[in-house]
Amino acid sequence: MGIWRPKQEESKSMWFRVPVSLKQEFEQLRQQAEAAGLDASATFTAALGRLAKQLREELAGTPTRTDGVGRSGKANGLDKHETGGVHRTSATS
Repeated sequence: MGIWRPKQEESKSMWFRVPVSLKQEFEQLRQQAEAAGLDASATFTAALGRLAKQLREELAGTPTRTDGVGRSGKANGLDKHETGGVHRTSATS
């Protein structure tokens, strides 16, 4: 069956917002999934569950500053490097 999941229990709304283009893409995927008898919501929920696990693992390894605000060396998923006064950003895998 691939990544699509069967229907699950009732769901609730989340507190975050997404760009309009991403919402439109998800809506199109949901419509296509429903036409095929699949549940996009369950699939997206499973993906968010995996993301939550990854975020917990990353947060556990992030040192906490004395003011209580954690800060990693990443910006938008990229590692920041400083070489000879020149700031470079490189993708990590």
